[in-house]
Amino acid sequence: MPLHPPPPSTFPEIVAAWAQTVQSVVDLGRTIRPDDAGLATDCPGWTVQDQIAHVASAEAGIAGEATPDVDVSGLPHVRSEFGAWIEKLVESRRGRTLEDVLDELEWRLAERLEVYRGEGVNGEEPVRGPFGPTTLRDLVTTRTFDVWMHEQDLREALERPGGLDSPAAASSVAVLFRGLGRVVAKDAAVPPGHAVVLDLTGPTVGRDGVRVEAQDGRNVGVPLFTGGTEEHEDVVTTSLSMSTRVAMRLAGGRRAPEDLHVTVSGDEDVAAAVLTAMAITP
Repeated sequence: MPLHPPPPSTFPEIVAAWAQTVQSVVDLGRTIRPDDAGLATDCPGWTVQDQIAHVASAEAGIAGEATPDVDVSGLPHVRSEFGAWIEKLVESRRGRTLEDVLDELEWRLAERLEVYRGEGVNGEEPVRGPFGPTTLRDLVTTRTFDVWMHEQDLREALERPGGLDSPAAASSVAVLFRGLGRVVAKDAAVPPGHAVVLDLTGPTVGRDGVRVEAQDGRNVGVPLFTGGTEEHEDVVTTSLSMSTRVAMRLAGGRRAPEDLHVTVSGDEDVAAAVLTAMAITP
């Protein structure tokens, strides 16, 4: 079942989705009460202001800012080299005011848009992203996912829901759907003979699923709903139905499955394994 609304597909649409969610972060930051900047969020160790600083500093890192020489080794939520890089960028901005960080984010947005909307830029340009060589198109798609997740972190902390059917939301759900095969077959270790269907009830609506098969000595997730023959009498299907918010809180590793509302039909053990494995963020 195609996503509704559909995710952006052309490079200009992807750039627009990224810009929209960055602007949403700016708008949220400009309208909060001063005391709200220190509210805790679903990211361990990060306040509302830290979330905004992360969005600004990640764009700075993409633009080539050198990693700040600060020590974050004593922070319990820093558990990897990648996490340390992210935290150093945030830590270097912790002594600044919220307004100053928001000003930076606004000019970073304008700076990156000049690059992404430059003459002749089509998204196929090779670039280096946080995880290695990629294309500009894939980099902006990854940034859209990250920024939108943090927009939702802010909305959760501030109790200001929204943005769950935006182009950035659809793009982020599409990232989850593209990774469903790995989630089910590898991360959740669902055995062959099982299929898993993920049904999102909205505001971004869609359905995706995979069937686990053994191929060349390993288990792989074969996509369902491709238009081909789907009859497999021996397959046990487990369906997971949830809202867009719930799915993406799980995808971000922000909440535990037991703290969210999910309707399960089928094998409870398979469901539990998949829900735990849905956390796809590094």
